[in-house]
Amino acid sequence: MASTLKSQEVNVSEIVESFTAIIFAPLILPVAAAVKQPVVQTVIRGGITLSERCKEAVGEVAEVFENVAAEVNTDLIQERRQQLQQLEMNSRNGYTYQIYFQDDISEVSRDVINVMSDLNEDVGRLTNGVADLRLLVPLGLGLLAMRQFIDRGLQLEEIPWYALAWYAFDAFVKLNLEGD
Repeated sequence: MASTLKSQEVNVSEIVESFTAIIFAPLILPVAAAVKQPVVQTVIRGGITLSERCKEAVGEVAEVFENVAAEVNTDLIQERRQQLQQLEMNSRNGYTYQIYFQDDISEVSRDVINVMSDLNEDVGRLTNGVADLRLLVPLGLGLLAMRQFIDRGLQLEEIPWYALAWYAFDAFVKLNLEGD
């Protein structure tokens, strides 16, 4: 993890340095060669100083990020150990239950469902209630099916148009069932 962050730090530093060179070099170097005034030299020094400060700032941010990541990893390991100890204690007492499942849905699945529900609400809000993901996903698949049918005809390679059309119809029916 630390090596990945250090390589990202180097990459970000290189990017900042490259952008500084790209932005300032074409503007300042021809002027400095033509004018050769102390003011231009001062501006160049200021640009170099700014570049160095940006590198230092990126290094500090990367260090803070590494520290936070290490703390989070430590907390996660400690939490997992506590869960395993609790599970072991409960299994000794005859209690068995699943930590990560509630109502037969895993925590990860529940989180994905919550994110998609929030996204669906956002889409509904953006379209003033005209459309949501239950309409837009099947519609997108249907449009993709029509485009593929127009471009390729009845070819059976890759995903054929009729499969995409079926997916669009099936998704629309399943996402818009009454009682959901």
